[in-house]
Amino acid sequence: MPFSIPRRLVAALRRSDVLPSAGPAAAEGRPLRGRAAAELAAAVPGLAEERAERARTAGLLVGWVAVVAVPLWAVVDLVTESSNAGTFLAVRLLCEIPMLAALVALGRLPLGRRRPELLTFSVLAVVQAEVAWMVTRSEDPRYHLLGLTLAIYGSGCVMVARPRWTVALVAVSWAALGLASATADDGLAPGDLLAVTVYLATASVIAVLAHLRRYALDTRELHTRVRLEREQQRTGVLLAQLERLSHEDPLTGLANRRRWDAELAERCTRTRQRGDVLSVVLVDLDHFKDVNDRYGHGGGDDALRAVAGLLSARVRGGDLVARLGGDELAVLMPGADAERAAAVAEELRSGARLLRPPGFGPAQLSLSLGVATATGADAYPLELMFRADEALYRAKTTRNAVGAGTVPPGTPEPQPAG
Repeated sequence: MPFSIPRRLVAALRRSDVLPSAGPAAAEGRPLRGRAAAELAAAVPGLAEERAERARTAGLLVGWVAVVAVPLWAVVDLVTESSNAGTFLAVRLLCEIPMLAALVALGRLPLGRRRPELLTFSVLAVVQAEVAWMVTRSEDPRYHLLGLTLAIYGSGCVMVARPRWTVALVAVSWAALGLASATADDGLAPGDLLAVTVYLATASVIAVLAHLRRYALDTRELHTRVRLEREQQRTGVLLAQLERLSHEDPLTGLANRRRWDAELAERCTRTRQRGDVLSVVLVDLDHFKDVNDRYGHGGGDDALRAVAGLLSARVRGGDLVARLGGDELAVLMPGADAERAAAVAEELRSGARLLRPPGFGPAQLSLSLGVATATGADAYPLELMFRADEALYRAKTTRNAVGAGTVPPGTPEPQPAG
């Protein structure tokens, strides 16, 4: 019963380490710790690097405080340990060598970015081994005992790493103290041994619990950030879909009237600025009402999709194909002169005669097309569309024809046999 309270306390502190919406482990209700939490951090671009940098910065802070404080503590030795001051100073300066080496690696070498926790732990472990040796050989261990607990507190409250590193430092501290006691000539007096045990045990419990709590809060923050990142990605996808749908005709997959108007206005402006050329081809399915009456609206939809596929396949990559409404489609051709636009229109007209949507017979679809071209300062959307519409109107007087500029519509091509 007495041991159930600490267990419940630790469980409560670790409870927020569970990430309920991250992968199979969370789906089974298991906490995400260690590698699983690292994999979750890797799911957010730049987050793993940010966490490593935080750990390195905290390690540098703790390490430099230790490197500066250890030799300065010799002043206390001069006051309280005059007989041992020289020996203790030599030990302190000797321990500076591995501590400085670890700090250089932490600040300058790639290892410092890959394993900042290990290097920080190495600095603190040297401090604990050194102070544990002094505690067992000091005339008055109370002052050095304070130094033995400071490193543990520093690990639990400042070190940015998993709690196992503070647990490892506590274990090293106890092991170093036990080894130092075993190798000391006189050892600690019973009263001093009791004080050392109580001080170190208290520091160990507080530091581990503090680190557990900090890690739980950090994991909760990680969960929140990952969830926020996923929501932002999901929102971005939805916005992209909405943007696409707002500019796309749902039946044919072509651009809709809204996108056509925007692109036409932009291309006309660019054409005027650059003195370039721009052509428009308006396309109309001949006798579309008869197609709907004969094949139903499903058949009419199939015919529209077939013609849309023809237009998309025959134009250049930089051209825009749109459905303006009903059976009227259009092609925007930047950089195409009147001859090129008329040639494309003729290819589309003849290609339509070969289309056979499901249920249709041969040569049952035909197109009427109107072509208009603008150059330089004459490129204005309303005027260009008006001239293309006039050309389309002339083509529709005979149907299965191309109207280009002021040229009368061409003679309809005979229907292919079979």
